[in-house]
This record gives sequence, structure tokens and C-alpha cells, in this order.
Amino acid sequence: MSGRLANLALLVVVPLAAATGFAMFIVGSGPVWPVAVLHGVVALVVVVLVPWKSTVVRRGLRRSGRLARPGRVESLALGISVVLALVSGVAHVVGAVFASSRLTTLQVHVGAGILAVVLTIAHARQRRVRPRRTDLSRRSFVRMAALTSIAGVLEAGVQVSGALTARRGIRRPTGSFQLTSSSVAAIPATSWLFDQVPTVDPAEWRLIVTTGGTSRGWSLADLAPGHDRQVAVLDCTGGWWTEHAWSGVRVSRLLPPGATGTVEVTSMTGYSRRLPLTDELLLATAIDGGSLSAAHGAPARLVVPGRRGYHWVKWVVRIRHDDRPWWVEPPLPLH
Repeated sequence: MSGRLANLALLVVVPLAAATGFAMFIVGSGPVWPVAVLHGVVALVVVVLVPWKSTVVRRGLRRSGRLARPGRVESLALGISVVLALVSGVAHVVGAVFASSRLTTLQVHVGAGILAVVLTIAHARQRRVRPRRTDLSRRSFVRMAALTSIAGVLEAGVQVSGALTARRGIRRPTGSFQLTSSSVAAIPATSWLFDQVPTVDPAEWRLIVTTGGTSRGWSLADLAPGHDRQVAVLDCTGGWWTEHAWSGVRVSRLLPPGATGTVEVTSMTGYSRRLPLTDELLLATAIDGGSLSAAHGAPARLVVPGRRGYHWVKWVVRIRHDDRPWWVEPPLPLH
């Protein structure tokens, strides 16, 4: 394989790795394993392409005036981000999570992957490589198929290593690992991006539920008689999961009987998510028989079985019910 063809392959592979990783990031249940395997194979194609890419790099470094050539810093940053994404990804698969730290291995992996995509696009604009008809030849296809097969073998090795280093049943299809402790105190206090734990007076707190053009306020005392219970897995995009019994009131009970459509659930911080209205949506005020802590969403948080943790809105203050489709919002929160 030529260095030029390796560059073209990387221009496709790096964004594809990011796309499959993004799919794993947002899907909390269902057929996640095929996406996970594809993500691993695509990412390891980058490793397989290293011999050809390294030749391109060495050739470029030998050229006169290379140090002053525009884009050198971006190219080095791209190489570092790709290596960091690969190393952190493999580390997570074999069980290095660090759930209690400020940054988990999966968060490092995601951050490095996003940076790699941005820098790949910038690098491609500075070092343009024009496709040729011969790039789509049978020979090129066979070579890429062979390289992909090698990457598949490497991915199998990584998965086997992960299976050997982790106890059976502690890893979910999403790639998240079970917390080592099942106590409520062991649940990391996480929030989306820059959200901070707000100060809430439970006696003054009110939940405003709007449906059909009318609104009603609910206090904690109003919600107390609900006593609905839902055992659900909280699968965090930080790479960990934990299962607990959540208690509170089902969202459907706060709406007219037979209500359908969707609900937009909003936090005191302004964070919101729109979800299909189902009987599984629970507005939780307690966990494992004890009250929620402020860090875990008190006075009330949303519990959404089968969805990743960023759907589980904390510090809920408003629920708006209407017929808008749930997919009208971005797949990930933008603030």
C-alpha cells in the first residue's frame, strides 16, 4: 500500500471510528454489541495503517524547511490525539474505568476521539490528497479487506483480554463496567458539562406540570403518596453502571389518564430532555429506600430505564407534555 492510499484510508477511518463511537455513546439498550465490535475494528485499522503512515511522516520530516511548514503543530497534535484515543479505548475495554476520578478512561477516549476528528479534517485541508480511479481498483479493495481482517483479529484479542480481566456480567453491551460497590454512596456525582449542583429548599420546591394549555404545581408532599418503584440500571456515558431501586411517582400519573405523546423534562439548571411518554418514566424522590442526595438529583430526578444517564434529568422543576416527536431535539444536549 502506498502512503497516499494510507492517507486516504485514514481520512475515512478516523471519522468512521468517531461515528460508530457516537452511536455507542447515545444507545443504552438493544443491539449495541455489533456497533461496539465495528467501532473497535475500525479504530484498530488505524493501528494497522501505522507502517505506511509512519513512512509518510518520516519522508515529510526529512524535507528541507519542514519545521517552518504550516500545519506542523496540528499534525503532531493529531498524532497525539489518535494515540491517546486508542490507548484510552483499549484501557477501558480491559477494565480501567476510574469512575471516582474527575476523568474516566472513557471520557478521555471520547475527548481524544473528537479532537482527532477535528484535526483530521484540518489536516486534510492543509495536505490535500486527491482520489484517483485506481484507488477503487480490485487490488486496493483486497488490500483494505486484508488490513481490516488484521484489525478484526486485533479487536478479538482486545475483547478476549477484556473478558479475562473483568468478572463475568459486570460489563454491559455499551461498554460500561459495574461499579465495584453497590451502595448509593458509591455512585459518582456527575452532571452534564458545566452543570453544578444547585441549592434547593425542599419545602419551597415545586414541580410545574403543563399539559393541554394548563399547568399545575406539585410539592414534595403532593408527590409522596405515589410510592411507585422501578428497579433500573443507570448507565453513565462516563463508562460505569449501577442498578438500584428508585421510588417516586410515574410521570404518567401526573398527566390526564390515557395521555400519549412526549414530555420535555427540565432541570433547575436549564438542562432538558424530551422523551416518549411511557409508563416506565419515573420521577424519583428516593433510592434504595433512602432520600436522594443533592448531588444525585434531589428533590426529584428522572429515571429512564434503557437510556443512557444523560437522559436521567436531575433537579427536575418542569414537565411539559405535548404531541411533538421526541426526536426534534439534538441527540446529545448542547449545553
